[in-house]
Amino acid sequence: MDGSVEAPRTESQKPLTKWVDEMRDVIKVITDLSEESARHRAVTESAQREYTKVCEEVARLRTETEQANGLAAAAQQERDALREEVGRLHAENDQLQLERAEAEEAAAKLLDEMKELVTDAVQKLQGPPRTSPFAREARLSHS
Repeated sequence: MDGSVEAPRTESQKPLTKWVDEMRDVIKVITDLSEESARHRAVTESAQREYTKVCEEVARLRTETEQANGLAAAAQQERDALREEVGRLHAENDQLQLERAEAEEAAAKLLDEMKELVTDAVQKLQGPPRTSPFAREARLSHS
């Protein structure tokens, strides 16, 4: 009888053993999935942290770019203003050089007139030119 009792027990244990083995496999799959999920979660969190850093860097770079664009615009405005000023100064310089040339010409004319006046005044003050006593004697001897 022992043999007959063991046979049904063994047969009834086979489905139980099979079920236990299947459950162990299921638990292993669940454990593997849980570990894989944890790895994916860690990778996702790392990617999110990196994404946050990149977003912050992009925001910082945008701010720097806006500041650089503002400085560039201000520099261009200043450059344009300076170009206008240089153009105005060139025109003023040309005008002043023209006026200087005219003033030099007028001064030269005045100096020439002054020389003539001084020469005339000297001649009037000296009277008629005197002939040299030696020049008279030379004229008498030739006659």
